[in-house]
Amino acid sequence: MNNNSKPIKNRGTNKKNMGSRALIRFFATFALLMILFYLVYNSSFYTKHIMPILLGTQAKISSALLSIMGFGTTALKETVYNDSFRVDIRGGCDGLEGTALFVAGVLSFPFASWKSKLKGLLLGVLILGIVNIVRIVILFLSGLYWPSAFEFLHLHGGVILYSIFAVLLWIIWVNRRLQERLKGQSVS
Repeated sequence: MNNNSKPIKNRGTNKKNMGSRALIRFFATFALLMILFYLVYNSSFYTKHIMPILLGTQAKISSALLSIMGFGTTALKETVYNDSFRVDIRGGCDGLEGTALFVAGVLSFPFASWKSKLKGLLLGVLILGIVNIVRIVILFLSGLYWPSAFEFLHLHGGVILYSIFAVLLWIIWVNRRLQERLKGQSVS
């Protein structure tokens, strides 16, 4: 036997493989969380018991904001209305799909502490909730003052732009976590 043989490198510990495993773990966890979200979101329990409470709450908050602005609106279940216009908040308009993207992204991100994830979730969900209420108010106002744009704003502003906003909010959060991680490595 020849004693000149070179030791075999442990391929599992190099940074490239660690990064690849973290990326695979991120996508797998993200996909699993989104599947779980849609299973719950589309369940009869959710649609019968939770969704009406959520939509009603969003209607009340939106109506209160519109009333403060002088539009004299009322909220009845998931409807916001006055003498001139009404908006019905339904599933898909509740902002939960975009919020789920953000939540799943934060929870799946492998390079952040649970404390950082919790802070990000609390702040991000609050911001997304406020943005969704503002979106509902804008839809109501567009129905009053720009009815021809209502459907476009509803479809594109509601689903597409809100989801893009949620992803951008996640990217901002990730960027801050990565900057913190780089600062921590340069200090060590």
